[in-house]
Amino acid sequence: MTTTTTHPATVLVIEDDDASRMLVTYLLEAAGHRVLAAENGAVGLDLALAEGPDIVLCDLQMPVMNGYEVARGLRSSPRWRVVPLVAVTAFSMPGDREKALEVGFNEHLSKPITPETFVQQIEAFLASARQAPPPQSG
Repeated sequence: MTTTTTHPATVLVIEDDDASRMLVTYLLEAAGHRVLAAENGAVGLDLALAEGPDIVLCDLQMPVMNGYEVARGLRSSPRWRVVPLVAVTAFSMPGDREKALEVGFNEHLSKPITPETFVQQIEAFLASARQAPPPQSG
């Protein structure tokens, strides 16, 4: 079992593939994190706004609302400009990473994920985000 190198976090996983969502949830929960799961972008956007997770992991290609629309929806709110948003996607053709970063994702991880290193990658994003200055209220 993996132990967390950071404080436990609330992680929102927005993923339409049941097997992928269950694997990511299992890995993160085994490492001590609280996981919120959404099966499409619309549910994920609502959960993000209601729950305020520490990090959002989002697939790009989903029914109802895709990951690009989720990113635009979150990044339009000032409080969401500092929450790490990570694309976890099978879209790894040239230009896909740049397109994801352009709409507001902080990072782009290709699927299939590597279970042995996935939690450490996510915890590294969390650690760097926690060192960032807090958002300005207004």
